[in-house]
Amino acid sequence: MTSKDGVCSSEFRQMLAAVAVGMQGEEAQLNALDAALGDGDHGISMRVSFQAIAQKLHQLGPDARIDLLLRESGMAFMGATGGAIGIVFGKMLIEGSKTLKGVEQLDAPELSRLLSAMCTSAAAGGKVRTGDKTILDAVDAARRSVECERTEASLAETLRSAANAADIAAQGTAQMVCRVGRASRLGERTLGHPDPGAVSFSIILRLMSDWVTGHQGLCQ
Repeated sequence: MTSKDGVCSSEFRQMLAAVAVGMQGEEAQLNALDAALGDGDHGISMRVSFQAIAQKLHQLGPDARIDLLLRESGMAFMGATGGAIGIVFGKMLIEGSKTLKGVEQLDAPELSRLLSAMCTSAAAGGKVRTGDKTILDAVDAARRSVECERTEASLAETLRSAANAADIAAQGTAQMVCRVGRASRLGERTLGHPDPGAVSFSIILRLMSDWVTGHQGLCQ
C-alpha cells in the first residue's frame, strides 16, 4: 500500500479482481434469494457481470488509476447484463469513478466519498428511497456506518464496519414489503425474504474487507 491506511491503484485492481471471483461463487445463493421475489436469475446476472469486469480489468493498462478502473468496471457491468441491476449497479460504479477522479489511493475518507456517490446514484437511478427493499438499503447503511467511524480509523477497520452494516441492513430487508419493481406486485408475500441486490452489495463489501485485511502492506 502507498500508506498503511490506503489502497493504491494496482492494489485496488487486484481487490476488484478478487471481488469478481468471489461474486461468481455466490451465484447459487443469490439465485435462490431471487427465486422468492423474481425470476431467480440474480445470481446469474451477477456472475456474468463480474466475469465481464474481470475481463475488462485484465485488458486495462498497468497504470490505470482507481477512477478508470471503476468507470470501466461499471461500463462492463452494464454491458454484460440487462435488467435493473445492470443499470443501477453499473451507474453506481461510474458515479463512484467521477467522485474519485484523479485519486491515487483509496483510504477511509475516499471510501466515504465513494459510498456517498453510490448511494446518490442508486437512489436516483432506481427512483427509490431507503426502506423500499432495494440495494439502496445496504448502500445507505454502509455509508452511514463509514461516516460514523473514528477519524483515525484505518481502511481495513472502516471497510469491516461498512460490510457489517450492509449485511445487517440487507438481512433487515426481509422485514420490508417490496415497494418498487416487479416484486412489488407480490405485496406482503415479499416479507421474510431479503432483497437480493442488498445482499449482493453486502457480499461485495465483505469481499473487499477480507481482501484489504489479508493484503495490507502489499504496495509498500
